[in-house]
Amino acid sequence: MLLAIVGVAGVALIIGLTLRAPALMVATLVVIVGSIAGGSFLHLSVQSTIRSTFYLVVVTQIAYLVGLAIAVLRHRPRRQ
Repeated sequence: MLLAIVGVAGVALIIGLTLRAPALMVATLVVIVGSIAGGSFLHLSVQSTIRSTFYLVVVTQIAYLVGLAIAVLRHRPRRQ
Protein backbone atom coordinates (compact mmCIF):
# COMPACT_ATOMS: atom_id res chain seq x y z
CA MET A 1 0.00 0.00 0.00
CA LEU A 2 2.86 2.39 0.78
CA LEU A 3 4.37 1.84 -2.65
CA ALA A 4 1.00 2.56 -4.27
CA ILE A 5 0.61 5.77 -2.26
CA VAL A 6 4.11 6.97 -3.16
CA GLY A 7 3.62 6.08 -6.82
CA VAL A 8 0.24 7.79 -7.07
CA ALA A 9 1.56 10.86 -5.26
CA GLY A 10 4.52 11.11 -7.62
CA VAL A 11 2.40 10.82 -10.73
CA ALA A 12 -0.16 13.33 -9.43
CA LEU A 13 2.60 15.76 -8.50
CA ILE A 14 3.99 15.58 -12.02
CA ILE A 15 0.50 16.05 -13.45
CA GLY A 16 0.05 19.11 -11.24
CA LEU A 17 3.35 20.57 -12.40
CA THR A 18 2.77 20.02 -16.10
CA LEU A 19 -0.86 19.32 -16.96
CA ARG A 20 -4.26 20.59 -15.86
CA ALA A 21 -7.65 19.38 -14.62
CA PRO A 22 -8.68 17.04 -17.47
CA ALA A 23 -5.53 14.99 -16.89
CA LEU A 24 -6.35 14.84 -13.19
CA MET A 25 -9.81 13.44 -13.94
CA VAL A 26 -8.29 10.73 -16.13
CA ALA A 27 -5.65 9.94 -13.51
CA THR A 28 -8.31 9.67 -10.81
CA LEU A 29 -10.35 7.29 -12.96
CA VAL A 30 -7.24 5.17 -13.60
CA VAL A 31 -6.51 5.08 -9.84
CA ILE A 32 -10.08 3.99 -9.06
CA VAL A 33 -10.16 1.26 -11.71
CA GLY A 34 -6.65 0.07 -10.84
CA SER A 35 -7.37 -0.05 -7.13
CA ILE A 36 -10.59 -2.01 -7.60
CA ALA A 37 -8.87 -4.41 -10.02
CA GLY A 38 -5.95 -4.85 -7.63
CA GLY A 39 -8.26 -5.50 -4.70
CA SER A 40 -10.18 -8.04 -6.73
CA PHE A 41 -6.99 -9.72 -7.93
CA LEU A 42 -5.61 -9.93 -4.38
CA HIS A 43 -8.97 -11.18 -3.02
CA LEU A 44 -9.24 -8.32 -0.53
CA SER A 45 -12.48 -7.65 1.28
CA VAL A 46 -14.86 -5.07 -0.16
CA GLN A 47 -14.33 -2.80 2.84
CA SER A 48 -10.54 -2.94 2.46
CA THR A 49 -10.75 -2.29 -1.28
CA ILE A 50 -13.03 0.72 -0.79
CA ARG A 51 -10.79 2.11 1.95
CA SER A 52 -7.61 1.77 -0.09
CA THR A 53 -9.33 3.27 -3.15
CA PHE A 54 -10.46 6.24 -1.06
CA TYR A 55 -6.97 6.77 0.34
CA LEU A 56 -5.38 6.64 -3.10
CA VAL A 57 -7.91 9.10 -4.56
CA VAL A 58 -7.33 11.53 -1.67
CA VAL A 59 -3.55 11.27 -2.11
CA THR A 60 -3.98 11.87 -5.84
CA GLN A 61 -5.99 15.05 -5.27
CA ILE A 62 -3.67 16.44 -2.59
CA ALA A 63 -0.50 15.73 -4.58
CA TYR A 64 -2.08 17.37 -7.65
CA LEU A 65 -2.87 20.49 -5.63
CA VAL A 66 0.69 20.61 -4.27
CA GLY A 67 2.08 20.27 -7.80
CA LEU A 68 -0.29 22.95 -9.07
CA ALA A 69 0.75 25.32 -6.27
CA ILE A 70 4.41 24.75 -7.05
CA ALA A 71 3.77 25.39 -10.76
CA VAL A 72 1.91 28.63 -9.99
CA LEU A 73 4.64 29.86 -7.67
CA ARG A 74 7.31 28.96 -10.20
CA HIS A 75 5.63 30.89 -13.04
CA ARG A 76 4.63 33.91 -10.98
CA PRO A 77 6.21 37.20 -12.09
CA ARG A 78 8.85 38.44 -9.69
CA ARG A 79 8.65 41.83 -7.98
CA GLN A 80 11.41 44.31 -8.60
